[in-house]
Amino acid sequence: MGIEQGIQKFFRLPLEVKNAYAQQPGDLQGYGQAFVVSDDQKLDWADMLALFTQPPQARDMSYWPSQPHTFRNCIERYSSEVMKFTHSLAIFIAKTLDVDPELVADKYVSQFLRMSYYPPCTSTPEKVLGFSPHSDGSFLTILLKVNSVQGLQIRRHGAWVPVKPHSNALLVNVGDLLEIMTNGKYKSIEHRVTINAHKERLSISAFHIPNYDGIISPILGTTGEKMLYKTVKVEDIQNGVGYNPSAYPDSNKRKRYWSFAREQPLKAFSGDPEQEIIESKVN
Repeated sequence: MGIEQGIQKFFRLPLEVKNAYAQQPGDLQGYGQAFVVSDDQKLDWADMLALFTQPPQARDMSYWPSQPHTFRNCIERYSSEVMKFTHSLAIFIAKTLDVDPELVADKYVSQFLRMSYYPPCTSTPEKVLGFSPHSDGSFLTILLKVNSVQGLQIRRHGAWVPVKPHSNALLVNVGDLLEIMTNGKYKSIEHRVTINAHKERLSISAFHIPNYDGIISPILGTTGEKMLYKTVKVEDIQNGVGYNPSAYPDSNKRKRYWSFAREQPLKAFSGDPEQEIIESKVN
């Protein structure tokens, strides 16, 4: 059984079986729903299974499903192979920036998998989204589409553009942390997931991030290159500090949302520390 078949079988299990791995308050891991609604936001329509997979000591095996049979082994194999792939990508990125690969080696030491099931919505599809517009608060995100149903869209020139699914292919998303690290040379892109009225959609997102207590600074490639982004703590990016955290007044809900997705566009560094202080007080 491959990871695709394992995910499909897991989400088809009875609810009481899946709830044995339910996400606990304040925890990022486990099975849960993203049915979050407010007066000014569309409903997020999805079931998810979220797991810390790398490094191994970060895992909480109580959240790793024992059903279907061999699913845990599938997750383990997939996680390891995607980690190798991310390492190869990071080396390539370092070469394009003409920097030592060791400078980026600590930017993707942790991996978080989110397996998503987007059920069809026949009643009010215009009122729901699979996932609201956001960008990833990661270094790199590797996405595998489990089936051929289209749903992912990216924002380009102010319009939403569908991303056509390709079988046996991985999609790479540049995350916010990579944009900061490359001083804007690589751009984190805003994206969302739409719902199909008649067909289900499944996907796996592998988010790669530095250690939680790390920092991210722009790597300036040439003498005189202007620093466009401030040095930031990974913890602050993940928890949404300075990125409209009041949008989610409940701390646990905000923590889940901001962990690997950010609603507001990145704000470039003005270069004027006094202005930055003024704006941080206003916000």
